Amino acid sequence: MPEPSLRLALNLQRLRLRHLEILLAVDRHGSLTGTADALGVSQPAVSQWLAEIEAALGVPLFVRGRQIQPSPHLPVALRHARRMVADSQQLQRELASVSAGMQGIVRIGAMPVATAGLLPHALREVKAQSEPLQIEVVEDIAAGLWARFERHELDVIVGRLDERAFGPQVRCEPLFKDPHCVVVGRTHPLLRVARVSWTRAARHPWILPPQDTALRRAIDATFLDHGLAPPLPWLVSTSGMLNQQLMRETDCIGVMSGAAAHHPASLKTLSILPLRLKSDVGPVGMVWDLKEPSPALDRVLQALRDSAKKVTN
Repeated sequence: MPEPSLRLALNLQRLRLRHLEILLAVDRHGSLTGTADALGVSQPAVSQWLAEIEAALGVPLFVRGRQIQPSPHLPVALRHARRMVADSQQLQRELASVSAGMQGIVRIGAMPVATAGLLPHALREVKAQSEPLQIEVVEDIAAGLWARFERHELDVIVGRLDERAFGPQVRCEPLFKDPHCVVVGRTHPLLRVARVSWTRAARHPWILPPQDTALRRAIDATFLDHGLAPPLPWLVSTSGMLNQQLMRETDCIGVMSGAAAHHPASLKTLSILPLRLKSDVGPVGMVWDLKEPSPALDRVLQALRDSAKKVTN
């Protein structure tokens, strides 16, 4: 009798990509009927596909009843199914890209700190190279980018490096340090005082990042270090465009990365206050998967390295 691991491997060979797509659809629609309607197939057909998946895995993924309920095994199966489906879709897209005369596709997840100067410079360098390359960029905060990265929807993340960047399944490379700046509009009252302090700043409304972010913790720690209670936010927001607009038009104070803050400061639309956070939230860098990088990804990584040296000098 084969070992359990060998038996599972043999069973998995019977599964097709369609099985995984059906599993993801059942999870997305929450019922066999909803899945059947969405896919344009019969409910017994969906039930049969699901039964074949469970037989191959050797565990139940749903508990049957008047409504199906997820079993403890479902999250594990879904995590791997998403990755396998995403990898299959990416394979198809990369093959099509190469057939169209390109070297491949690179999907970049960028935090706002990267889009201010580093990434545009790197993309111009890649564009100037002779062999064409298809590049896709998604801008988001760290939580959103890491969720996409874990689903294999991104090839590289460019932005602040936190503890996730040093995990066992990824490679990371710091590029440069970029301290955050405390920023206000050009007519803010603090610009007219002789000495700006955290005590004075605490009296004004603040636009802050979400509570569970490293930057919010750094801001709160700075106030506590100065013997002050952290300010209650007038607005919690991760939208750079919205935050800048509100700072220009109100007395709100915000915190931006140095790379992002110096551009509007140079245009005289915002001003940087002489205040520094007690601690910052890590260098700017890039993170990619441990799997073998493609020549296309290697080109983007090298362009980012070269650009980091130029934008920080």
